[in-house]
Amino acid sequence: MSALSTDRPASTTRGLPAPLLVGGAFALSTVANIAFQLGDMLFTDKDPHRPEGPIASIVSIAVVGVAALAIALAAGLPLAPHPARARVGAIVLGALSLVTVPLFWSGAPAVLGAAAAWLAGLARGGHPQPGAARAFGIIGFVVAILGVVAVFAGAISGLIG
Repeated sequence: MSALSTDRPASTTRGLPAPLLVGGAFALSTVANIAFQLGDMLFTDKDPHRPEGPIASIVSIAVVGVAALAIALAAGLPLAPHPARARVGAIVLGALSLVTVPLFWSGAPAVLGAAAAWLAGLARGGHPQPGAARAFGIIGFVVAILGVVAVFAGAISGLIG
């Protein structure tokens, strides 16, 4: 009797592909929040130059959101092909997604969480990681979803209130 052995675990067949997961998190958090701020400028009579108004918000959202995307891609692209390195990357990016939760308005936690999920093998075509890497990937995925929900909830509450 012979056992089939492989160096890499089976790849994930369900879920979103990694570019759609990370790019979607960026679009649904950072880009959407910038669009909501532009809508505030275009469709309300409020002063766009007010303190913490749309102009200041667009600048801070763009800077922090793009920085988070750059960190996620700079860490994720070289680490993803190597399972041992991807494991460490998933843990680091998952921890960063938790640390950046106070910056939810920028989309940073969503992007970093999605990248952690990607490196943990939760994206389609990924190789599932065991242990702490998988846990941080799941945490990152949850943070990504909650970050997107927070951006849309904030925009809706701004319209209502």
